[in-house]
Amino acid sequence: MTLTEPGQYWAEQLLAWAIPDEILAQAEVMPWSHDPKTFAVDETLDATSPIFELARELLPLEGGSVMDVGCGGGRSSLPLAPRATRIVGVDENPAMLARFGQAADEAGVEFTEIQGRFPDVIIQAELAGRPIAPCDVVVCHHVFFNVADLEPFVVALTAMARLGVVVVMPKKHPQSAWNEGWKHFWNIDRPNGPTSDDAIKVIEGLGLEPEVFEVERPPMSRHAEDPASLVVSARRRLCLPASRDAEIEEWLRDHPPAFMSDVVVLRWPGGLS
Repeated sequence: MTLTEPGQYWAEQLLAWAIPDEILAQAEVMPWSHDPKTFAVDETLDATSPIFELARELLPLEGGSVMDVGCGGGRSSLPLAPRATRIVGVDENPAMLARFGQAADEAGVEFTEIQGRFPDVIIQAELAGRPIAPCDVVVCHHVFFNVADLEPFVVALTAMARLGVVVVMPKKHPQSAWNEGWKHFWNIDRPNGPTSDDAIKVIEGLGLEPEVFEVERPPMSRHAEDPASLVVSARRRLCLPASRDAEIEEWLRDHPPAFMSDVVVLRWPGGLS
């Protein structure tokens, strides 16, 4: 599809986050990688958060279905049970899907795992004559900043939702928390955009009218304040070697990363509304 002006702006802004090849080559661990434990269901999960209530409101009182795009370990969708009795988890990472399946099984929720990149897996299933049926609600938490082609992504989210779509995202790129570190260790100025406001413009440019809510980020997503516990994360995000751990820890004591305390929830009607 031909991108609108907001869609083109979003794509260009995201591409500016690319890490120079010469720096990426020095990374001991890829800076974009995530530990599956981070997205696992555990005792810190607060099912009463407004993030979940905004999705729960859309579900039928009984027998609801949810598609969780970028499901990780299920933190974004399993709190919607028992209103949601069936959950479809979509994720590229098999380790994430394994945690999702285990958590769903333990919760007694019917589930389906789909490995692959959204919306490619939906298109491939359609072409193969095995179309994936829409669900009542589609949830998508902390994925938008990984998607350069946001317009077709939003179109696909909407098409897979009978009743509504609920997206959760930070106001700014999540890696912007490390911008000061990039300047200090590499003398590189990182981008300031895109932002959640730019995502809203993309959605509106498609003729959709999202409701917008700002809510407190759930406690389970808060980052530790102890500099020592942040060293490994900082080393990974900044493409630094373990030999510089002492320097990283010293720098963190006076320059803690600017993690965001709030998130934005976007909610709009599904394709059949």
